[in-house]
Amino acid sequence: MGTGTGIEGGLRRRMPLSRRTGGGGAAAGASGVSARAMRYYRLWIYTCNTALLAGALAFSGAAARTVLFDFRRSLIPSLTLYQPSFLYAYLALLTQGGALQLLGCVAALRLSEKLLNAYWLLLLVLLFGDVVLGAFWAFRFERVCQELRPALRIKFYQEYGTNGEFTEVWNRMQSDHSCCGVTGPDDYNSSVLQMQIPVSCCLKPPRNVNSTCGDAEHLHHTNGCDERLLAYLRSTASLLAILGYCVLAFLKMCFLGILRYEIREMIQKIRILRTELELPNVNGVVPGSLRAESAESERESLLVRPESAALLSSPPAQTKNPNGNNNYEMREYRSRENI
Repeated sequence: MGTGTGIEGGLRRRMPLSRRTGGGGAAAGASGVSARAMRYYRLWIYTCNTALLAGALAFSGAAARTVLFDFRRSLIPSLTLYQPSFLYAYLALLTQGGALQLLGCVAALRLSEKLLNAYWLLLLVLLFGDVVLGAFWAFRFERVCQELRPALRIKFYQEYGTNGEFTEVWNRMQSDHSCCGVTGPDDYNSSVLQMQIPVSCCLKPPRNVNSTCGDAEHLHHTNGCDERLLAYLRSTASLLAILGYCVLAFLKMCFLGILRYEIREMIQKIRILRTELELPNVNGVVPGSLRAESAESERESLLVRPESAALLSSPPAQTKNPNGNNNYEMREYRSRENI
C-alpha cells in the first residue's frame, strides 16, 4: 500500500501542470480568441467615430466663421441665432462632436448589446434630422433671398441713424464691401430718410472724419449692399450644404449601412461567447472547457490507479512460453527418474 501510494504521488508530481489545469487554459485561450475576434468590429466603430468627429468639427468651424462670428449675418432680419432650426443644429453638432463617439466607444469596449443598438439608432436619428433640416432650408432659403431686399430696406429706414449698433455695422458693411445704401446711394435721399451720404460710402476716405461724401457720382459707391448680402447668403449656403450633406450626411448613410451588418454580427458573437465563457453549468464548470477537463481527468485517473502505476513502474517482464508451467514439471519429473 505504501509503495502504491508513493508511486501514485510521484505520478501526480510528474504530470504537467497544463494537463491538470486544462480547463483554465482552454478558457484563457477562448478569451484570447474572442478578444481578437472583436478587434475587427471595434476598429469599425472607432473609424466611424473618428470620421464623424472630423466632419462635425469641420462643419462647426465653417458655420462659426460664416454665420456666428460674421457681422453680415446680423444685417439679415430673418437669420436669428435662436430660431428652431438653428437650435436643432447646435444640438446635433454637440451630439456628433462627443456624445455619439462616447456612446460608440463604451459600447464597443463593454460589448453591450443595448449600447450598440442605441449607438446605431442615434446615428439613424441624426441622419433623419439632417434630411428634415435640409428639406426645410431648401424651401426656406429661396424665400429668405426673395424677402431680403424689402426686409432690409424697412430695417434700414427704421434703425439707421437711430440705432447705434445697427448704424455701426451698416457703415462697416459699406466700407468693407464697397457698397452704399440698400439698393444704392439714393436711399439716403428718399421720402423716408433724408440725410447726407456717410463717409463709409466714399470711394476714398476724406481727410476730415466729420465730413460727408459729395453728391457727385464719382465720389461714392454706386452699388447697393443688398447684392453683397445676397452673394454672402448664397456662398454661405453652398459651403454649409457641401459640408453638411456631401460630407456629414454621406458619412452617416454609409456607416449606417455598414454598421447595420457589423453590429448585428458583433451582437451574435457576443451572445455565443457569453454562452460559452460566462454562463457556468450546474457544477460550476465553464462549458467551453468541459470536454478538455473531462478528457484530462480521464487520462489522469488511468495514470494514478495502483495497478496502472505498478505496471508503469515495474520493468518489462520477459516473454514466457505459453506452456511454461508444464515444461517445468516435465523437466523436474525426468530428473527424478534419472536419480
